[in-house]
Amino acid sequence: MDTHHIHPALLDVTYIHEVDWTAGLQDLHWYYWVNQAGIIYSRGQVLEMAILKVNDKYALRSIINSLRRHNDNVVYMEGINPGYPKYVKMIVKGNVKVSTRYLAQVMGLIEAYAYYSNGIEHWGFITLNSKDTEQFITSISNYGKVLNVKLRALNIDNSFNAGSLRLESLLNPSEYRILMYAFKRGFFNVPRQVNVSELSSELKLSKSTIDRYLRSSLNKILRIIIKG
Repeated sequence: MDTHHIHPALLDVTYIHEVDWTAGLQDLHWYYWVNQAGIIYSRGQVLEMAILKVNDKYALRSIINSLRRHNDNVVYMEGINPGYPKYVKMIVKGNVKVSTRYLAQVMGLIEAYAYYSNGIEHWGFITLNSKDTEQFITSISNYGKVLNVKLRALNIDNSFNAGSLRLESLLNPSEYRILMYAFKRGFFNVPRQVNVSELSSELKLSKSTIDRYLRSSLNKILRIIIKG
């Protein structure tokens, strides 16, 4: 395969994750938007920072109970506004064994967004390889029901052409440095020439830090591409 001509695509997946806390809550009205997320590789944990919207106390209590039943630890929770519908800041820690996010990374997909609504998960990933995409969909089907899959090509050339917004002005210095280093080392090649562990060793940074900077920079780039 020619690794110099890779055409990235945005994979959008709608999914009922039957072994996770989000399932079984379809009869409630709620919305959970993941603002930031990361994987603590040394502990086998996934950390999500999110905003939860619920319409009543029953929905809030049901969601908290579901998190506890599935051994997810609510590290932090604070209501943003009085009354209902209520918005709640949350930090949730879970296990990588049932994590769609972790499985996507193993398959070489790069997370763009994640939000859950009324028991249904919505995921967006950047994918560079149709084989990785197919394997990912097959794998998550073992843990739940895939409702819908959409794949859309991302035209990066049109988004960052001459005279357009430059990456240096879009990203902070750390994001730009790590993204460019990962790109030059072949992290985005198919097949991948270097993994997160190797980047961590070479850059003298933790794997969680590498993961966070890569996803934050790609999230900013995606916003420009998708809106464009």
